[in-house]
Amino acid sequence: MRNPLAPARSRRVLAIALGISALILVGCGGPKAQSQVDTPVHAVLLNGEDQPLRDDFNRDQGFVRLMLLVDPRCPECLRGLADTGDDVLAKLPTGARIKVYVVHEPVIGGTDKDIPAAAELLHTTLARHYWNPTGDFGRQMSQVLGLMHGSRPVYAWDIYLIYPPKVAWSDKDPPQASFMMHQLPGLDNQKFPPWDAKVFAMKVKETLAASDQKD
Repeated sequence: MRNPLAPARSRRVLAIALGISALILVGCGGPKAQSQVDTPVHAVLLNGEDQPLRDDFNRDQGFVRLMLLVDPRCPECLRGLADTGDDVLAKLPTGARIKVYVVHEPVIGGTDKDIPAAAELLHTTLARHYWNPTGDFGRQMSQVLGLMHGSRPVYAWDIYLIYPPKVAWSDKDPPQASFMMHQLPGLDNQKFPPWDAKVFAMKVKETLAASDQKD
């Protein structure tokens, strides 16, 4: 089990979740959340061939790449984004060679309208956001990663992946990540540990350090 969130972070996540709920209930904008990101978030539609994510991933070879699969309305996913922003991205050294891709999926009813509020939890312009309304990418990643519960596949969401700089997306499916954490109950594959932001941050720094030594 991961450690509970700090009170301030919990309040921020709760505020985002309540804000999304308010938008759903009243159909209009509520109070504007404070953000450290200067430019508005624009989520790109992910097509059936995983584009433009695949091209972005390959163009960013030479960088450590993080891929996050979330539902922008899911409270646990929002907390995972907040953890990533606070404990991983905010603590990177200036100029760290890292890219972040966030694939948003409608698992529990999230929509593209929920993405800007969720994205604010990362507090960074490093991230690119993609919207997969069909949910096909989550099914594809479930097969790639071998996510199972007994004989049943587990849909890939609320997962956090690290890719080293030299990995290329050369086949139809995404490549294997060097490390993955998740917040999926009942996942059988024990090589994927449950989410712990501090452990994930350490793995990111190790991957960055290893790539610096090879340059």
